[in-house]
Amino acid sequence: MDFPSYKRWLSLIPCVLSLLLLSGCWSHRELNAIGIVSGVGVDLTESGKIQLTAQVITPAGSKAKGQEGGKESVRVLTSEGDTYFDALRGFMNKSGDRLFYPHTQVIVFGEDLARAGLSPVLDFMQRDPEIRMLTWLLVTEGKAEDVMRGKSREDSIPAMHISRLIDDYKSASQSIPVNLLDFTNMIYVDGYEPTLGKIIFSEEKGEPIYNAEGGAVFKGDRLIGWLDGEEARSYLWVMDNIKGGIIAYVPDENSLEGRIAFEIIRAKSKLKPILEEDGTLRMVVEVEAQCNIGELMNHKEITRLEEFQELKRILTQCVIDETQVIVDKAQKELESDILAFGLAVKRRYPQYWNEHQTEWETIFPELDVEILVHAQINTRGSIR
Repeated sequence: MDFPSYKRWLSLIPCVLSLLLLSGCWSHRELNAIGIVSGVGVDLTESGKIQLTAQVITPAGSKAKGQEGGKESVRVLTSEGDTYFDALRGFMNKSGDRLFYPHTQVIVFGEDLARAGLSPVLDFMQRDPEIRMLTWLLVTEGKAEDVMRGKSREDSIPAMHISRLIDDYKSASQSIPVNLLDFTNMIYVDGYEPTLGKIIFSEEKGEPIYNAEGGAVFKGDRLIGWLDGEEARSYLWVMDNIKGGIIAYVPDENSLEGRIAFEIIRAKSKLKPILEEDGTLRMVVEVEAQCNIGELMNHKEITRLEEFQELKRILTQCVIDETQVIVDKAQKELESDILAFGLAVKRRYPQYWNEHQTEWETIFPELDVEILVHAQINTRGSIR
């Protein structure tokens, strides 16, 4: 081959290679041919089958909240199967569209399934590439189907409303936000029992209400109890996960006089296990809290140092009392180490943990726990 001809063939190589990078449309799907799933409910039926309830967005019917006319913005589909995957495939017989899961906001587990154990259904969620590991996981008292079929006054797509509700409760430190990645990590870590967020759907005077306050407590992969909003915030104090909120000091339930509201600005906590020379183990929970004075119901301006120190003392005791709530519940009622005390011991005293890991369920409820709080008030609450 002469040189000019060789150059012509060489110049064609980039063109040929570029063709390999061009994507075709053989696998494309029109938007109106897929069903975008916004939320999934997972229940265990009385016959032992897995029931899935999918909240599917209807693009042609989407409309702003309050807008009249058009179709519903979501349709709800249910399917049963012997496994999660089996039930998922069952949707193909009930929907003309291929269901699409990457935009799923929340996955809600029914109470019966959660008490039976979540590991079997989590297996598929971890394997399926369409299910995002950052999807919120929640448990409901009752059937997850009821939550998925619920309407919302705030959003035409109820699952979107639930997702925003989680963010709202998280900023107020009244719920336990946990995604799929976090929960699967909790299950497989020694010395740490899992928790999940809680969601309740109800109707009051005909109006739909969603409540994401509190949490669900597990031992292994099985639900064993519930936390209310106060207990959830106490849990967040210990777990270094406080994002904000109000601490209310009420000296007298029968009087408004003397009540104080502290606004949480920043919080930090850590667990410090201490192994004494005689082999006794104890746990110290160290908490730092920075707050502003949001309200003094005696309408008093703080001018003297002694008054300011008294406010710090009150705030310190409030945080101690709030934190003690979950320690008592975990040790005396649940007897489940949801506070990761065992994990802290494992990291600091690995030899002790290896020797006593099998006894931890009996050690944890009897463990001596001390709560140390350093409270700081950033402002003195001056009145304009």
